[in-house]
Amino acid sequence: MSGKIFEGLTIGIACVGAKSKTHNGCALRGNLIKFIQKHLCIGDIAEEYARLYAICIYLLIKDKLNEIESLIICNDEEFIYVKEYLIILLGGIPNFEIINITEFRKTFGRKLKSLADNFAKAYRKRALNKNKWEKGKALTVVNVDYKTIEEYWKKLDVRK
Repeated sequence: MSGKIFEGLTIGIACVGAKSKTHNGCALRGNLIKFIQKHLCIGDIAEEYARLYAICIYLLIKDKLNEIESLIICNDEEFIYVKEYLIILLGGIPNFEIINITEFRKTFGRKLKSLADNFAKAYRKRALNKNKWEKGKALTVVNVDYKTIEEYWKKLDVRK
């Protein structure tokens, strides 16, 4: 993710295949985030941001589930909640590993940079303007709007 949700600015979220280097992503405008906070958030703020992050990640990976061996998630939001929400959205424990980047780095014993960082910045800057999708690295934008978020938000209410 580029930026933090609590900042209320436009953020970009990207998903990049480690082997294939294929990517997709989305961008959430700051005013959409504020609207979500006003209309959907009622509980613990950190948990609600993790819920929003999990919904976005799910929307990015849902069409690629059989291509995923490991899903490595950046520590932008509370990982424990993000993972829990993703498992609910995926309909149970998936046939791939969900880990955070810190655990992934421990495996290699050195600091590795996320493949998605630069892509997330590109999605933040260009995904909301269709005319810019083809400039530079072409973007594969997944549309994330309020109605979609609201639909998945309600599915996650079963957790409580």
